[in-house]
Amino acid sequence: MATWQLGPFDNDEAVEWCGVLEAIAPDRRTDLVRHALDAAVSAGRALTAGEAARAVAAAATILQSLTGAPVSDSAYAPRFLLGRRDIRVSASLRDLATRALDVVLEDGSTWRLRWAGDVEEEDALAVIEELRANLVSAAVP
Repeated sequence: MATWQLGPFDNDEAVEWCGVLEAIAPDRRTDLVRHALDAAVSAGRALTAGEAARAVAAAATILQSLTGAPVSDSAYAPRFLLGRRDIRVSASLRDLATRALDVVLEDGSTWRLRWAGDVEEEDALAVIEELRANLVSAAVP
């Protein structure tokens, strides 16, 4: 998986996931987001890099849906959703997103091991921790 920046949409898996999100019928988008998050939580310690990338992108999409503002300046972020209600975010979906990010952030996770020893390791970790903190504090309608 190629990664070119630290943001939630700055890797091949997230770009592909966002492409599917845009192409899928609007009434199925919430299910696609939930599926990415469920896959990460269910995988636990066996989380793959792809599952982690999709979960991070899904969590960022939830935050964007809650705040109405882009969470990334990436050209691949799902800006097509801004001002729309395609992603129906409930408190349980937001909580699922935070649990998925907890799995991504776990010591020994594939995502953590991918960044281990990299000069940007701390910055990458900070991006996911900030995303998680912003999700926790975001109001659910």
